[in-house]
Amino acid sequence: MIIAAWVIAGLVVVAALAWLALYRVGGRMGAVRADEVHMVVTPDLWRIRLCRYKSKTGAGQPVFLCHGFMSNQFNFTLPNGEAIVDYLAVRGYDCWTVDLRGNLSSVAPYGRTYDDPTMDDYLLKDIPAAIEFIRKTTGAPQVHWIGHSMGGMLFYAYDATFGGSKIASAVTLGAPIGFDGLDFHNPGPLLFLRRVIGRLAFRGGMRVLLSVFVRIKPQITLVPVTFSNLHKAFFDADTFFMTADTPPIKVAQNLAQAATLKKWMVNNGRINVFDNLRRLHTPLFAIFGAADPLVPAQTVDAFFEKVAAPDKKLLLLSKDNGFADDYSHLDLVFGKEAPTEVFQPIVDWLKAHPVAKKETETGAAPKKRRPPRTKPPAKKPAAKKSPATRSTISKRVPAKKADVRKRSRDAENDSR
Repeated sequence: MIIAAWVIAGLVVVAALAWLALYRVGGRMGAVRADEVHMVVTPDLWRIRLCRYKSKTGAGQPVFLCHGFMSNQFNFTLPNGEAIVDYLAVRGYDCWTVDLRGNLSSVAPYGRTYDDPTMDDYLLKDIPAAIEFIRKTTGAPQVHWIGHSMGGMLFYAYDATFGGSKIASAVTLGAPIGFDGLDFHNPGPLLFLRRVIGRLAFRGGMRVLLSVFVRIKPQITLVPVTFSNLHKAFFDADTFFMTADTPPIKVAQNLAQAATLKKWMVNNGRINVFDNLRRLHTPLFAIFGAADPLVPAQTVDAFFEKVAAPDKKLLLLSKDNGFADDYSHLDLVFGKEAPTEVFQPIVDWLKAHPVAKKETETGAAPKKRRPPRTKPPAKKPAAKKSPATRSTISKRVPAKKADVRKRSRDAENDSR
């Protein structure tokens, strides 16, 4: 296996040189056709790209789409007009795609490099910043979450870390739910190569190599697809932009360590994500392919049993279950029958789990309404005092004063 890894590393070098000969370094990144493009600032001052694909039927519920490892937002926006964002937007959903830090669209703050990001940075900084931006912009208290591969794993970690108050529902596509039964190979040679030739050359080399693999159709884990099930657009130039973005080295190391130790610790080692599936807060629709080498089919049922949340649904895409093919990993979003076999079930799930109304945001009780104003009752006039009382007082006081004056005059006469 080590020899095979070095062979692949050598192929990447050759492909990188070919790419450098054909394209400018840092050349075309793929056309962004979003209705809005935002650069969201994270708490530690990274700038990450968030693209909005608006609902075609007016204001719609927001859907946050998070890409996988070695990928980017094109995971959900290609092929043009037939991607999942197009399918959802036509059916009334407001789609937001993110490029996590380390992708070429992101901007690092002073003193940081594109190899610094970790999985915790994605979880604790990028995703909360993106979700808060969406909530503030749309006014919706919650979002739906769709995550492919690592993007689904990050949902598991987010729910375990922050709970489910801001997520109305979640859909995961081929998101590993543990590493038991996974035939994992240490990516050491590829990481070494990544350091030596640099991120741009590595990115270009992987893309050229992928475009070659799509034509020779090798059945290897590096290209986890069922080729007979791929959309025709995957075989053209868009292949360069759909996948094979440059992952930060530390993110690759985090995932490699998790696969080796068979557990994934996040939030500075305080949370074991897969153990927390027993306490999942958010309604979950988990979709897997029967031929996916990253999520062995025999582990799917055990995973689903581990999720204790009562509101959950499992879909395993296989010929035995009546689907067009045994889906693998990438064809979950790029399958030629994905619109009817994957996208429509997702729409049905979203409809069944609408975003909460604003009054329930953060669980706060609705404001109490003031009772309607009424005119105060008219004041009763003060009761008049009886004439007897007034006459008694008026006669008594002067009488006393007169008596005093009389005694005073008598005393004065006597003294004379």
